[in-house]
Amino acid sequence: MNNHEEAISLIHYCAEAVGNTHTFGHLTSSIYDTAWVAVLRKPGVPGLLFPECYQYILDQQHAGSGWGKSPESEIDGIMSTLGGLFALGRNLDIIQSQIFRGELAIRIQNGAEFLNGKLQTWDVASCDHVGFEIIIPCMLEHLNQQGLTFTFPGKTLLAKLNEKKLGKIHPAVWSGKVQTTITHSLEAFLGKGDFSRLKDQRVLGGMGSSPASTAAYLMSCSEWDDEVETYLRTVLGSRWVGEIGGVPGMYPTTGFEVLWIASTLLEDGFDAESLPGIESLLTIIGEFHGSLDGLASGFSKSSVADADDTAKSIMICNLLRVPTSVDKLVKTFEGKTHFLTYMMERHPSVTTNCNILSAILVSPDPEKFVPQIEKIATYLCGSWKQADIPFQDKWNISEFYPIMLLSQALCRLVEAWDKGKINEISKDLLAEDIALVLLEVLVQTLQKQNANGSWGHIPSKEITAYAIIALGNLASMPFASKMSLVIRDAIEKGRSFINLTGIAPEIEYVWIAKTNYSPIKISRAYILAALETKYPKYFLSPALNNIFKVPIKDMQKYTHVLSNFPTLKGYPPWIIEGSVTQASFFLNRLKTVRLHMFDRQNLKGDEYLEFIAMTLTCANNLHGSFLKTDILFDMMGFILHVYEVDEYFEHVIGRVYEDHLPEIKQRVEWLLDDQWANKTTVSIDASSKKRKREHTSEGGSAASASNGHGSQTPSPVSTDSVYYTTPLGESTKDKRLSETSWAMIAEKIKSFAATVIDNKAVKRADPTDVQLLKTELHKCLISHITQLEDSRCHNQSLENGSEWKVSGGSYYAWTHTTAAAHSCSPLSLAFFRCLFPQDIAGRKVSAEEQYLIQDLWMHFGNKARMENDRASVRRDRNEGNLNSLDFPEFTRWVDRDDIKVAVAQLTRIIEYEKKCCKLGFEALAALEDGKKKNSQIEALRFYYFLVDIYNDVYVLKDISSERK
Repeated sequence: MNNHEEAISLIHYCAEAVGNTHTFGHLTSSIYDTAWVAVLRKPGVPGLLFPECYQYILDQQHAGSGWGKSPESEIDGIMSTLGGLFALGRNLDIIQSQIFRGELAIRIQNGAEFLNGKLQTWDVASCDHVGFEIIIPCMLEHLNQQGLTFTFPGKTLLAKLNEKKLGKIHPAVWSGKVQTTITHSLEAFLGKGDFSRLKDQRVLGGMGSSPASTAAYLMSCSEWDDEVETYLRTVLGSRWVGEIGGVPGMYPTTGFEVLWIASTLLEDGFDAESLPGIESLLTIIGEFHGSLDGLASGFSKSSVADADDTAKSIMICNLLRVPTSVDKLVKTFEGKTHFLTYMMERHPSVTTNCNILSAILVSPDPEKFVPQIEKIATYLCGSWKQADIPFQDKWNISEFYPIMLLSQALCRLVEAWDKGKINEISKDLLAEDIALVLLEVLVQTLQKQNANGSWGHIPSKEITAYAIIALGNLASMPFASKMSLVIRDAIEKGRSFINLTGIAPEIEYVWIAKTNYSPIKISRAYILAALETKYPKYFLSPALNNIFKVPIKDMQKYTHVLSNFPTLKGYPPWIIEGSVTQASFFLNRLKTVRLHMFDRQNLKGDEYLEFIAMTLTCANNLHGSFLKTDILFDMMGFILHVYEVDEYFEHVIGRVYEDHLPEIKQRVEWLLDDQWANKTTVSIDASSKKRKREHTSEGGSAASASNGHGSQTPSPVSTDSVYYTTPLGESTKDKRLSETSWAMIAEKIKSFAATVIDNKAVKRADPTDVQLLKTELHKCLISHITQLEDSRCHNQSLENGSEWKVSGGSYYAWTHTTAAAHSCSPLSLAFFRCLFPQDIAGRKVSAEEQYLIQDLWMHFGNKARMENDRASVRRDRNEGNLNSLDFPEFTRWVDRDDIKVAVAQLTRIIEYEKKCCKLGFEALAALEDGKKKNSQIEALRFYYFLVDIYNDVYVLKDISSERK
């Protein structure tokens, strides 16, 4: 059977649901749900009601271990083993398959040990399986009653999530008057909730289309319910060879399977003409819409409606040229910042919003819904970009499932704008957010392809299909034209992987409900769509090049430059080119956050804006860190501000106020102490009490010092003045710094400090990390003044022919104090650390790990400063800046002008610092548990790679600003 024939067979399978929406479904079995059915006993009837289910549980236990169908999924093993232990504990009196009580005790012990191991490493915060926060606490209580007690790190957080979820459940749900999703998880309330009035919520005997929930309901019935028993027997009768005795986590799944199969095929690779009989599915959609007032459900036409399935049903109708409005979908599920999947959901679904956006865009009048289109697009872009929002989905374990739907939805939005269907859409949203997100998605998807052509952390045909479909859509975008050959090669390699046999399991448990499962027919639809989809999917007009602002000329120039960096040699040129394009989307935004600390008209060199953006995007993509967009931009802005403050100290403080350095240092100390004494933020307008009280000079007043805008002579370093202007009244060394001048200096320093401390990510960071950041900021600012003092002292010794007294006593001492802090590496790393969202599961950083991390910061700082000095000897000597090679250790035995010998020595010291960094990374790696990546350690590796790129930049060209 070829691909088209198989697609037609899937449509015929869906057509079987016509007039049969209550008994349709082909999902794999759930160990957890089967366990609940396996313990049912009918009053007056000896033994188990469904012994085949108990046999299934016995057969599914792994030898000497627990239960689970998805080894890579922690929560699947936890939920399945909770169910297995629950069934064995309840059935101790049952002898089945010659398994007696003694062997059951061993099985229970093995399962409990397996479960305990899983719970110890369970990341509760990242879990999003259906109802886990109410189900798992309930199951743990049941096991506790059976004599099994578990304590684990995430238990406190689980209790909080449980309390929060229960708080959302209105008492009215138990009245039975309103159908809610709570009926899908009634087992979590067994013995706690009153099910007596929920009888009318049954759908052909089933509760919430969940066998587990239905079994729990039956257990609570005061009288036996034959209709419920019939439902469970129907479910068991739907099984096939290999699944006999098991029950799926959901049944029926009419809406889910019919709507997903049909929409998947129609969106990519097929159309109505190539799928004869697909129009018959409109009958099923009509049944859903008629029964649910214009909405749809993933289960049956009598189940609770949801936005996801409703969106799919509307898409199918419109793709089959049956005009269908989204009015009811929007009215029912629109939220303040996004669309809901259903009521009482804990947090939104990325993929539901993708499907709703696609449904709106293919509807007859998308222009009518521009506000909703912009709302969803903004939410989706934010989900991709924002550090505190994980880009993952609650219905599928693979990142490529939401990536696929995001690509489909946003590319369809771009195509709709290009065709004039949504002219009123924000061009800024298109040019600055959507374009950047789609480019990042494209580059990352291409990079994450495995060597064998597949995608996913394990070889997976279905996950590979998701990526191929995404690439087919992304290939339509203007910035993809330069990567067209790479995209084509990736798609064809992916297709070759799919067509191979024996390299991936036929059933892949990548979908999420209460446990992991596979909707076998839907999975096959995605694979067929991937094999047949066209690329590029859309042909867009040249006008989009103006909106997306692809800088072809500069891109080629910078790609060539970066490709020749030693650190970047050997990497595929297309990744560098894609990174340069990505950087161009950051530039306009980066320009808006400049501090403009002083007028730069007498400086040459302003290339660091481009290099900051490009080095960050290259490091992110080439190193494979794939930091969230907002983290990347925050680091760009931070590095920009570091360059600006470095310029300000060097070209203003160091030249205009060189006779006042000790006083400025003292005042900066007081300023910072006062600012942070009782505050977590930096107020740019706040004045220093100490300064007003103790440092009112003869030429100024406390009033002018407090705001910097008194009646005195205007600041000589305001943005409209020349940086080298000598302050009026300050031409002599004996006179103290005027309060007007200090007020302007203080304003500049506080403006820089504010960009660091008042960053949104910093404000939500751990207080200990914030305090560490403040400490490094203090050291960095003071070290800039100390560096100026040391440079001045050194220059005077050269002029006088006198011996220079080394600050700190030696080069080693200087590098580990002033130089490291002046390099800004420790400050950068402390800031970088705060950008990562806190692990709300409570991962504790040990004293050993913290020590190693901060020791690495110091070695990073040493290495960065030394590499910078090695590359900027000429500039430093021309401008009188202290350089590593000026220290006596380098000049004691050789002439100061013999730079080659000194550089060789410095290079060997740099190599030593590199070895120290390597040793530090090895020590940190030894602390990792081997399963989860530590985001802080990954950030350190990224930063190390970034520093190497900056070293290459300085070797090629010193991008710091010089005087003309």
